[in-house]
Amino acid sequence: MRIFVSFLLTAVCTFAADWPRFRGPNGSGVAGAGSLPAEFGPKKNLVWRVKAPAGTSSPIVSGGRMYLTSFDKEDRLLICLDAGNGAELWRRSHPRDRQEAFHPINGPATPSPVVEGRNVYAFFPEIGLVSYDRNGNLRWKTPLGPFHSVQGLASSPIYTDGLVILAIDQTQDSFVAAFDAATGKQRWKAPRPSNSMGGYSTPVVFDPKDGPSQVVFAGAIEIAGYQIQTGERIWWVHGISAATAATPVLHSGILYSSEPIGAEAGGAFSIFSPMDKNKDGKLDKEEIKDPGMIRLLLGIEKEFGNDDGLLDEREWDKFREAAKDVGGMAAIKVDGRGDLSKTGIRWKLLKSIPYLTSSMFLDGVLYSVRDGGILSSINPDTGVIHKQARLEGALDKYYASPVAGDGKLFLTSEQGKIVVVKAGPQWELLAVNDLEEQTYATPALADGRIYIRTRQALYCFGQAATLGQ
Repeated sequence: MRIFVSFLLTAVCTFAADWPRFRGPNGSGVAGAGSLPAEFGPKKNLVWRVKAPAGTSSPIVSGGRMYLTSFDKEDRLLICLDAGNGAELWRRSHPRDRQEAFHPINGPATPSPVVEGRNVYAFFPEIGLVSYDRNGNLRWKTPLGPFHSVQGLASSPIYTDGLVILAIDQTQDSFVAAFDAATGKQRWKAPRPSNSMGGYSTPVVFDPKDGPSQVVFAGAIEIAGYQIQTGERIWWVHGISAATAATPVLHSGILYSSEPIGAEAGGAFSIFSPMDKNKDGKLDKEEIKDPGMIRLLLGIEKEFGNDDGLLDEREWDKFREAAKDVGGMAAIKVDGRGDLSKTGIRWKLLKSIPYLTSSMFLDGVLYSVRDGGILSSINPDTGVIHKQARLEGALDKYYASPVAGDGKLFLTSEQGKIVVVKAGPQWELLAVNDLEEQTYATPALADGRIYIRTRQALYCFGQAATLGQ
């Protein structure tokens, strides 16, 4: 009887409709079955609304509970809420071990947690990895860092095959590592190439027909697949990524990666003239001043110059030359071994590619949204664009990645416009819902509900007809 009860408790904590990691099942952004409303807001199809703690990580929903990371002054928080009514069930606090650099939009709580069964795992760049059980009991803590990031680490941990996997692309000493989910002990660590930009993408899992399972990561310098149990680098692709932020999408052995061509190459060196106070044609940290810009520009100087702490036009132009042809949206066949840079790329698009938002594969169509509210539907076999048009009523910046369920796409703009689109090659605009609150986190879709984190609040929306169920 005890064994049966234990099995039952584990089973009820993991549903097919769960959203257990960043962007849901294997980072696809696609939810399982469930009716989802097209129209919603503070006065329509609202299940609950509670005040949001500080942070930009995306909500995770599993076993009827929502998990998210947050921060409060010096403390880094993991919070658990009842997904049904928004009531806080527990919060656990860890004082930061040090102060990491991050972009103001990023903040110290950007990576999303991951849930497996009765356990939750969270990564705080200023602390490391922590694991709690469903009831908020600490299972283990693994200190990590310090790190060397330009914008602040944003990659979320994932769970697979008894391991918690974390990918760190930074300006130096980049790596991907696996930790035992039961103990937090490192099982393996594989070095990755670094550059002055770093990377911000979350891995996905690939199960080939032949060979071991892999963790696939799109990061600075290269996209690569690693054997999950050993960390062996099985294949890699160069020339597609330089500072990837978007999580790749995997379908039927094809990986869809996304990064604008020369995304961070900028313009001519003359754009920095206002900073050059002494007019010597060079920039130092006293002239740059902004911490994020210092990390970026002096990182470029170190990589492409003589590492004297002074960025000049020659060094900047070398960076621009190296970056100008790197990027694009690419379809990569990843069931091979070794260098697939020439043999694995099926097609590549060069224009209208988003930097921050991930693509999505749904019912034979690839979707992509970029700043300005431009949504593209793409033939995943050829790269031919079916339809590309603006989302009228939401011509805004987009940080949150698209998600989908019930035949609908949900696209979230910075200013809190949630656009709902009927999926299809010739997609149709169904509704523009306005929460009037800045929104950077990617929504979660679970059990017929839409969970959205804004700067001000956490929302849960659902069909009015099902709210009493």
